[in-house]
Amino acid sequence: MSQTIQLDVAGAENAFQQGLELTQQGNYADAIAYFDQAIQLNPTDAVLHSHLGWAAFSLEQYDTAIQGYQAALVLQPDLETAHHSLGLALYATQQYEAAIGYFRTALERQPDSEDIWFCQGYCLYATHRYEGAIQHFNTALKLQPSYYEALVSRGDALKELGDWEAALASYSKALEQREDDGDLWFRWANGRKQVGHFQAALNGYQKVISFQPTHWEAWYGQGGSQMKLGDFEAAIASYDHVLVLNSDSYEAWFNRGVALKNLNRLEDSIASYDKALELRPDDHRAWNNRGGVMVSLGKLRDAIACFDKVLEINPNDTKAQQNRAILVKRLESSQG
Repeated sequence: MSQTIQLDVAGAENAFQQGLELTQQGNYADAIAYFDQAIQLNPTDAVLHSHLGWAAFSLEQYDTAIQGYQAALVLQPDLETAHHSLGLALYATQQYEAAIGYFRTALERQPDSEDIWFCQGYCLYATHRYEGAIQHFNTALKLQPSYYEALVSRGDALKELGDWEAALASYSKALEQREDDGDLWFRWANGRKQVGHFQAALNGYQKVISFQPTHWEAWYGQGGSQMKLGDFEAAIASYDHVLVLNSDSYEAWFNRGVALKNLNRLEDSIASYDKALELRPDDHRAWNNRGGVMVSLGKLRDAIACFDKVLEINPNDTKAQQNRAILVKRLESSQG
């Protein structure tokens, strides 16, 4: 009997080594088959189950990965990296509370692991516990000050708390490491816009566009910054770029209408508001603005019709009530 067991262990080791070789080649699917074979030959070896979990995780087969890591920990509760790895697989399947529990256990064993501090922080972020997430990201950064993902994620959590200045400081530190990250420049530009630094925001959006020319949100942000800087011609050009990339952007059509109105291109402004209203026919803002442009064109009845539409959508809109009343009096006096 002992010889049979030894042969099984030897066969398991052989299958395991073949699986390892395949993982090094990136052939995880075939590696899983060998790890399965090894487990059948020696089901009590926790390392085999753990490597099966790793290969499955690499293929985004998270349920299989979870089963592998759980089996490994049943066999060997102190198996190194298994708690961390299981936490990652649980996070990938949005089982955040369970993931936090395994990361906590992993930190008890590896308190100096910046990666585990980061991962638990990310789970806290995903469950909207931003203060706790920031504390974890800070700990990760104490252990590894150049931890790029922690700098970005800390900025994201600070942004969610409305602390844009601190978020910008974190994003700026991250940009020192990766100046070619368009997505990070987009975060930074949004932050600059939020704190009223419109020229800096514009520069940031232009950075994004230089890396990602089809990033329509960056074109939209650029247009908004140009509006704030009073460069309405440039803003219209930016919104035109947005609409080439995303013709269903209500906000681009709406803000384009505002910019055109500021340039006294009234008929074009009406056309832009009409496009916006095709997308959102019950949006009172576009009807209100369209009414204002109709007044500028001297089309008082059309303007009244716009304000009527506003009041149909929102009967308590006092501005629309006042504008309508004024226009009705003007019409009455012109006819009297």
